[in-house]
Amino acid sequence: MFGYLFILLFLYLPVYVFAKNRATALQNLNHIHLKIFFTLTKRLAPKTKYNIPDNLREIHSSVVVCTHLSYLDPILLVSLFKKQKTIVKHTFFKVPIFGWFLKNYGYISSGSDTMMGAAMINNLEDIKQHLSSGGVLFVFPEGTRSRDGSLSPFNKGVFTIARYCNAPLKLILIRGTNKLFQPGHFLFHTQEHNEIELRLIGSLNPDYKSKDFSIAALADETRKIFEEKIDHLKSDNKGD
Repeated sequence: MFGYLFILLFLYLPVYVFAKNRATALQNLNHIHLKIFFTLTKRLAPKTKYNIPDNLREIHSSVVVCTHLSYLDPILLVSLFKKQKTIVKHTFFKVPIFGWFLKNYGYISSGSDTMMGAAMINNLEDIKQHLSSGGVLFVFPEGTRSRDGSLSPFNKGVFTIARYCNAPLKLILIRGTNKLFQPGHFLFHTQEHNEIELRLIGSLNPDYKSKDFSIAALADETRKIFEEKIDHLKSDNKGD
């Protein structure tokens, strides 16, 4: 693991030193690196099929709200979006080398020291500028991986960010990543038949300036869309 990170550090250092916009350049390099990673993964796990519509790659200037099943989810999304930011569990920033990468990608720690006061305002302004330049912010409002596919309670912080940035929401349902790389396991399940699917199940363009706008109502509406789609897919599977 650390040897792999050292190799990445060696490859990324020239970009870190010479790029005019360091975070954007590193995000792009990470995007390319993880596209290659998934190309290799497809060869190593030929029984896993991928169903990812091209229109997902065209999403820009949006907050992308996703379900969360596996550690594969964020790196899969990075492989789709050239300019990307996300909110990462604060403990990952403490991991040697890996934390350095996260910080220099421009990713945001979920720790209280970065989500309050002046630091939070700076983060919001960075996100707003990132979105206005065509980037995406992808987030997992559950905050943790689901072990059974059901939805955990949503953190409303993402909807506060979307309002601050006046950004549309794109809702993506992720399926199958937990079968290839299961929570609690360290090895890929390469010999099982599986399908990894990403679906754009909704697009929301809230009127943030309306006197009737509510963060809680937007969170509830978003969650309802996910719940209805998950229930519908479960019904289809039972019918099969």
